[in-house]
Amino acid sequence: MDSLKTYIERLNQGEALEDVQKDFREHFSDVAAIDIAEAEQAMINEGMSVKEVQKLCDVHSALFHGADRKERILNAEREVRRSMLKREVPQEMKSALSAIIVGHPLNILTHENKEIQKRLDHLAEAIENNQEAIPECLRDLSLSHVHFDKKDELILPLLKRHNIAGPADVMWNVDVELRRTNKALQKNYTLDQVKAYHKRMQEMLFKEEKILFPLADEQFSLSEWQSLSLDFPRFGYAYLKDIPQWKDAITSSTSESVEEGLIHLPTGTLSLKQVKGILDALPVELTFIDDQDINRYVSEETPLFTRPLSSLGHHVYECHPPVALPMVKTVMTKLKNGEDMVSIKTEKKGHPVLVRYIAVRDEAGTYLGVLEAVEDLSDIL
Repeated sequence: MDSLKTYIERLNQGEALEDVQKDFREHFSDVAAIDIAEAEQAMINEGMSVKEVQKLCDVHSALFHGADRKERILNAEREVRRSMLKREVPQEMKSALSAIIVGHPLNILTHENKEIQKRLDHLAEAIENNQEAIPECLRDLSLSHVHFDKKDELILPLLKRHNIAGPADVMWNVDVELRRTNKALQKNYTLDQVKAYHKRMQEMLFKEEKILFPLADEQFSLSEWQSLSLDFPRFGYAYLKDIPQWKDAITSSTSESVEEGLIHLPTGTLSLKQVKGILDALPVELTFIDDQDINRYVSEETPLFTRPLSSLGHHVYECHPPVALPMVKTVMTKLKNGEDMVSIKTEKKGHPVLVRYIAVRDEAGTYLGVLEAVEDLSDIL
């Protein structure tokens, strides 16, 4: 691990990334992706910031890059074979080839990556030969956020539950930067900025398919993949029209119990079915986090702030990128310490949005949790 730290130190001292990557490739080509990921996690556990480890992630990707595309693919295939030989995969776990299983979550993400790659090729062509087409290429690539959303909200939090938080946090932060960069470039750009964006997007595709996907495939169980698969339709699909059916998919992770039982309130009595109907009819997206900061409820339809069902029962801080955690913790602290509501106006998917964080307390004033209410203001403003 100490030898890995030296690569970060060299970058901090101003050495060119390409030189550091070349040296890294010469010394670490025989190391499996998961071993490097575990080393990155250990650095974070020792106190190194995610931002610093993120630099190592960029160096790490050098294992899968060569002088040309053919060499990069050969390097990647060599690494996958090495990983499979170095580690014994439990019998009940899928192999590193789950991405070729029709309809498997990794299969769908891989198909999305192929579509993103096509659009990156179009952008590269525009940069070289038709710069007037760059704005349209950038707009087309903005839909890649749907792909990143599934990865960030479903794959990365589950990696953290498998004690691989460091690499997950690093990649999540980069995804946030890529979204912001695309949005900014659509307003104003220089050619060098577009080239840099193209390079970072290309790097991300390699990191996903040659590091993240094999790592997740080795770690996640069949039941975990089935749970993730249930959440995919909530997020939608990037560029894909026909979504293949996975043979191991399940239809529902929970059973509804809304036919029987009454809830007696001070101002009336409702059946569980009526309560569910009222919650679904409200023109806001709701999320409830209890007093232990655990996700307990999300609205059935969440088109603006998509909330995965797989987040239920898990810590709220697992569901946000590291860059957003200070804001989340500040809001939660204010509500726990007596404030009734914190409101934030923002924009999401092209819509003006009002997000209210409302403290929920019982009659004695005891804090029960926080209700997040997301309202689309498009029809109001």
